[in-house]
Amino acid sequence: MTIGIVGFGRFGQLLAESLKPIGDVVVYDPNPQRFSQESGFALTPLEQVVKSDILFLTVPISTFEAVCESIKNDLNPEAIVLDCCSVKVHPASVMKNTFSPAQAIIATHPLFGPDSAKRTNGIRGHRIVLCPIHASAEQKQKITDLFTQLGLITIDSTPEEHDRQMARSQGLVHFIGRGLEALHLQQQLLSTPDFQSLLSINAMVVNDAWQLFLDMHRFNPYAKEIRRGLLQQLTALDRSIGEGNDPKDA
Repeated sequence: MTIGIVGFGRFGQLLAESLKPIGDVVVYDPNPQRFSQESGFALTPLEQVVKSDILFLTVPISTFEAVCESIKNDLNPEAIVLDCCSVKVHPASVMKNTFSPAQAIIATHPLFGPDSAKRTNGIRGHRIVLCPIHASAEQKQKITDLFTQLGLITIDSTPEEHDRQMARSQGLVHFIGRGLEALHLQQQLLSTPDFQSLLSINAMVVNDAWQLFLDMHRFNPYAKEIRRGLLQQLTALDRSIGEGNDPKDA
């Protein structure tokens, strides 16, 4: 079984390393500098990678549509194509509208990344969301079995429900974390355990690319509403402090 990966950024590298014991992994990225000797993988031509039996697209959301357009005529028609974007409505729609109706497509979102995998010494025990777009029961089971081999827990969802929930979880956490980053908070002698929790939120997001942060908010149709709701509540809370009123009494 050949497993292709288009996109060899931080997550693509984690995925390639995790899949290596399972199949013949081939990888493409437009930046050849990512293929150092330490990576353990060589740059494979794109036209060869997209002929794989299973193809993962681990590219930024903002470039996803262009990548799909560039490979649509070269795909292995028997392949199962999966994205790994942190939003699902947009990539699911792009793949459905770009690829052949006969192409097997499953939108996925790994609920982990390089940093969380490092903290847990690997990806085993982590979760991954599956949103089948075009896939038979047999094809979906094949992908479920693949992730089970990796020690992952699969969760079925729809793209819409995924994005709705992730706007309230991942999107909100990253929004708060980026806001904390601008305050330049750091360890100090006088602090409480709650302050340490605050620092950990900041630490969880600063290693992620700024483009990832932008994309998870700009391409999630529910993220703006959550951001606006938080900002409105913080503004109201700040006003209540000045007025000495409990906002619950309003």
